[in-house]
Amino acid sequence: MKMIATITLCLAFGLFGTMPLGGCGEDDASGTTSTVSADGRCEHQIKAETCPFCNPELVNAEGFCGAHGFPEAICAQCRPGIKVAFRAQGDWCEEHKLPESQCIQCNPELAKNIQEGVHGGAIPSTGGEDASNCEHGIAMKNCPFCDPSLIESEGFCNGHGVAEALCVKCRPFMKTAFIAAGDWCSEHNTPESQCAICNP
Repeated sequence: MKMIATITLCLAFGLFGTMPLGGCGEDDASGTTSTVSADGRCEHQIKAETCPFCNPELVNAEGFCGAHGFPEAICAQCRPGIKVAFRAQGDWCEEHKLPESQCIQCNPELAKNIQEGVHGGAIPSTGGEDASNCEHGIAMKNCPFCDPSLIESEGFCNGHGVAEALCVKCRPFMKTAFIAAGDWCSEHNTPESQCAICNP
């Protein structure tokens, strides 16, 4: 358990590049990667192409979940589907239904990683400011204000009636960007431009 917690903490601080991550991305003696099931699931029991343990580049690419203190790609509270991967690795707190390596009730020292209001931004590192954050406070590659092509390429959120790239209900990290852009209705906790109460 201590090793799994160490790996998760290293991921949280952007140090995974210096550590080998075991998983279906490892080469075997023949130089090929380990097998994936017929339905496309890896040894962590999730789709191989979306598995952050098999594809560690996803950890940096998807940014940081400040609300829970872990990289978004492995945040079990934001992405409940990843829980099966943690269980497959034996990293599980049955009492609190979270990975042991993310269970703040069992490991209170993990609370220091929480950064309220940061969601989708660059993973904190031991160095200075991360250049991948844009002027709106989120990962530049996820910012539809910096890259308007994301609005079209990511489609429409039918559930909430806005472009997926701008949907704060599906992408809570966008709150930071809307606030930075001066587009926020604090009374109704939604972008002013999307507030149906203020703008019927």
